[in-house]
Amino acid sequence: MNYPPDLRENYSTNIEQVQSVVYRMLVIIDSICQKHNIDYWLDYGTLLGAIRHNNFIPWDFEADIGMLRSDFLLFKDVVKDELPNDLFFQCKETDPDYIYSLVVEAKIRDRYSNYKHDSMHPDRKWHNGIQVDIFVYDKDYRIDNSISNAFERHFSNSEIHLKFDEIQYTELCKFNDQQFPIPVGYDTYLRRNYGDYNILPPIEDRVAPIVDVFISCNHPESLSWKK
Repeated sequence: MNYPPDLRENYSTNIEQVQSVVYRMLVIIDSICQKHNIDYWLDYGTLLGAIRHNNFIPWDFEADIGMLRSDFLLFKDVVKDELPNDLFFQCKETDPDYIYSLVVEAKIRDRYSNYKHDSMHPDRKWHNGIQVDIFVYDKDYRIDNSISNAFERHFSNSEIHLKFDEIQYTELCKFNDQQFPIPVGYDTYLRRNYGDYNILPPIEDRVAPIVDVFISCNHPESLSWKK
């Protein structure tokens, strides 16, 4: 597989650097899913960014994708052999110290980076590089015609769960310079999550966490940036 180049050094601001890394990760994930006929969709804030900005939310860089359980199991089988060396597939099996599996079942991590707020805690053992979160959806019997992920089942009492008919089909939406799949029912889904999602939040809320894109965390799967 031909991987897109890592362009983090081409940008001067922290958020642009991180967005560049995350966007490359999304492109690679999309290529893997297309190759193996795996269905997925942009989710949560990434879906909102795609619809409202055709890109990341400008002050955000985190990326979320959703998959049905059947697609995730196939993805899990193939992803480790398909990823480039600088990316790491994180789940309980590949990173036993990963503590967030009840929130986000799996992540794709950048091996070169580290969230700065965690660099002051060397006792933390799980990989904490820049990530794409993978939310895995199962049928939710509490709400008719709905599916939910681990976070929604364990930590949320809201009814933001996706409906089957909202993700029965996907359509393509421009995100940066590529088309990515989104749920056909994105409008009702986003309105349940965010209300009128076309209204921007107050300026004081447009803040992203700081990530060091050139210093890795203290995990054995991390790599040193030497370019």
